[in-house]
Amino acid sequence: MAICLGIGANILLGASSLYWRELSDVSPQTLVAYRIILSLVLLSLIVYLKEGLYEIRKTKIEALASQCIASLLVAANWTAFIWASVNGYILESGFGYLLAPLVSIAIGVFCYRETLRKTQVLSIIIALCSSALLILYSDELNHWTYIVIATTWGAYTCFKKTTPLNAINGLFIETAFLSTCLIFIIMIYDWTPAWPNELSTQSSFIIWLAGAVSIVPLIMFSSATRKIPLSMMGFFQFVLPTTQLTVALLFYKQSISTNSLILFVATIGALALLLLYELIISLIRPERLTK
Repeated sequence: MAICLGIGANILLGASSLYWRELSDVSPQTLVAYRIILSLVLLSLIVYLKEGLYEIRKTKIEALASQCIASLLVAANWTAFIWASVNGYILESGFGYLLAPLVSIAIGVFCYRETLRKTQVLSIIIALCSSALLILYSDELNHWTYIVIATTWGAYTCFKKTTPLNAINGLFIETAFLSTCLIFIIMIYDWTPAWPNELSTQSSFIIWLAGAVSIVPLIMFSSATRKIPLSMMGFFQFVLPTTQLTVALLFYKQSISTNSLILFVATIGALALLLLYELIISLIRPERLTK
């Protein structure tokens, strides 16, 4: 079940760009605002029904601060992802999510003094080389898109790994904090998101799904990370970029050079092979120790 949750979460996250494309007549800032508000309403209902307020009240200040920082990172990630979905930069967002786990590894090394395995070092080298080649030789790609997405999602994953809260309570605190920030932004900058009746007929109808589209994959993702070993969870990092590559080519018809496409696919393949090698080695070593 946990494996299905992990795979399903990444597929839904990748395919959700099609939903945001249908709201292309709405500004990304307004979409993020609706995403925050509707997510909070839905999460409040879930927390109330599951009686999670008691657990939230027991949360320590350090954990609350960690969730608030995570909420800012996921808000930045949402904004970049929605902007990319509306403007057709799907391949870039897919590459960003492919690089995100390597950002998490780098944060672990510099912030938590974790040691790197040889395969992790090689993975980082491959990712850096791929990024450098794309920046140098791929003029058709928006490079800032995957840089921002990779950085924010990689850092967000690190914070989610350290929180003692379950998936729903953690997301509730995140969206509650973002809603508070949104209220201050509206008051300070005198900015108001467009009301549903000010949108087109199609957008005014489907925008109410923004909350469910946002939190369902995140709940599935958070639940899977708690139940699945990291060695297996690593394989799911390829589901999202592969889904986005499929969406970019089949639905968006995104223009991409042959060299960029080959480099993108080769990067996915190389990182997947390294992860597979590491998994096989981890399975063989216990067998040797038992002999």
